[in-house]
Amino acid sequence: MLPVFKNLFEALHIHNVIFCNWKGHHLVDKHLNGDGDLDLFVPLNFKNKFEQIAKDHGFKNVASYQSSYDYIEHYFGLDQNSCKFVHIHVYFKIITGEHASKNYELPLNDYILKNIDRSLPLPKINTAGQHALFLIRHFLKIGSIYGYLQYWREKEKYENEWNSFNHDFSFERISELKLASHELNEMYRTYETKSFISNLISSLRFKRKLKEYRRMTYIQHKIFTIKDVIIRIFNKLFIKKQKIFNPGLVIAICGLDGTGKSSIVSSLNINFSNYFCTKIFHLGRPSSNFYTLFFNLFISFFSFLKKFKFIKKKKQYRKPTLKNISLIYAIRSALLAYDRKIQSDKAYNLSQKGYLVICDRYPGLTNGKMDSPRIPENKSRGFLYQLCYSQEQKLYRSIKLAKFIFHLSVPLEVAIDRNRLRVKFGKETEEELAERFHLNSHAKFLGENYFKIDATPPFETVLKQITRELWFSGDWNK
Repeated sequence: MLPVFKNLFEALHIHNVIFCNWKGHHLVDKHLNGDGDLDLFVPLNFKNKFEQIAKDHGFKNVASYQSSYDYIEHYFGLDQNSCKFVHIHVYFKIITGEHASKNYELPLNDYILKNIDRSLPLPKINTAGQHALFLIRHFLKIGSIYGYLQYWREKEKYENEWNSFNHDFSFERISELKLASHELNEMYRTYETKSFISNLISSLRFKRKLKEYRRMTYIQHKIFTIKDVIIRIFNKLFIKKQKIFNPGLVIAICGLDGTGKSSIVSSLNINFSNYFCTKIFHLGRPSSNFYTLFFNLFISFFSFLKKFKFIKKKKQYRKPTLKNISLIYAIRSALLAYDRKIQSDKAYNLSQKGYLVICDRYPGLTNGKMDSPRIPENKSRGFLYQLCYSQEQKLYRSIKLAKFIFHLSVPLEVAIDRNRLRVKFGKETEEELAERFHLNSHAKFLGENYFKIDATPPFETVLKQITRELWFSGDWNK
């Protein structure tokens, strides 16, 4: 059991919160080690206490894009030692049925409370209760073609769960559902036959018996099923959304070449996108938008010709100084500010939809520094220059703050050594890197929460530090 679970369960016991594992019993050991989602039942009257304790232990409530249900919540935590994500699927009422619709809300609160085995750190349903709940779930899942197809996809999982049970028990009546012990025994025998027809007929009869607990009428359920099929296919083929935060947030990894920021961005995206909706934005060199594409192409071509001309004359090309920049440089800087503004707005809008947006670099406000305004104030220049200056300042100041800035830094010697090993077209020379290092030594970027990260240790160490800081640093909703 990972410490993140152990600590949570201990806190729940201390605060007398009732909870138990109510299904998926054969996979509990895997779930407690961070593989798969752990299914818990928590009575509705303990919901607020559970949520607060879970939040205090670093668990975050997330939503599913393609399916959400009343009284069922997803909580993700992070184990600090291993940096593994863990997933708890919490039922505050027993909502079950076909895999997609879960069309039945069953009044089984008292039944579960009477059948909890509290001898383990993670309480669980006793043997008779495990069988009864399994059979109820089974016969509510398979009573339609769509339901059976979804059940069939996970048939091996259900069979393994059934085979893991201790079958030395006797059923008792479930008064809440008006289910007599002989009816449960009949369901048991039907399931054991493995006959598709027998199971289907029993499912239809059982659903009719529990008709009063349906959440949707027959017609509503059919409409829901059609919509669900469309959403799942569309998501599988095109959108590919995972869980979403409420709300999401924008973070940025900043630093000079050689600090490892691009590798950190890539690894964070890989780790988080396995579970959550994520998106990467490159704000150091943002993509051109509809309004700037033509001008950027023209200016880039002009700059290329200018450099080519210098090379032909065998003269060393020098970047313009801040005191005497060209008008072309000023226009290009204003366009860059506009592109950064547009991209940062897109990043913010995605975060409001529940995405974790990871930015490779982020704007700042210190003139002349990295990813910051580049046009110096000079009132002796003409109208177009003044327009570029004022617009650049306005655009940078209108950019929304990232929720977290992780500013990576290493000594110059380390950056130079790492840069030598990089395989990148047009990478900076050692002289250029040293010049940028000293120029941007006090650069700061636009963020609500700022973390200076020593990127000298091994990559995995730095990645884990940033992951922990990101996950545990305060309330994301503030």
